[in-house]
Amino acid sequence: MKKLVLILFAATALSACGVIPTLPEPSVQQPPRRPPPVVAPSKVDLLLKEANRLAEEVKAGRLSRTAAADQLNSYRLRVASANLVDDNTFATYRYLAVERDAGRMSPTEAQDKMETKLREWLRGWPKLRQKPADPAFTNFLLKVYRLPPLGY
Repeated sequence: MKKLVLILFAATALSACGVIPTLPEPSVQQPPRRPPPVVAPSKVDLLLKEANRLAEEVKAGRLSRTAAADQLNSYRLRVASANLVDDNTFATYRYLAVERDAGRMSPTEAQDKMETKLREWLRGWPKLRQKPADPAFTNFLLKVYRLPPLGY
């Protein structure tokens, strides 16, 4: 009888092993994993985000294209500062916004003229003697037009 009780006790104890959570076996300590470093958005990405926000304001009728261009320029100067290339590109960008607001230019014409200006910078970049370190506004527009950034 003692043997039967011991066998039943052992069987019951072993059957409960599947229910009881087990601790992992001790192993070599792994160093804690560090989260990947947070990468700050580039100036181009910041300009793109702001341009998209302003585009929504224009679509909703709360801003004209020219007012949105002026706000984007203020943002550009805070984020990326002024330089010859971006100043020249922005002048074209704003001119096209004014023309569009006045109804003197179609969307297609404005896009074609902006693309022409961007392609001029792509051709002229290698010959430019004093290149700005980061022509972020021009590179932002090049990205929008699916053209390569300056310097590549």
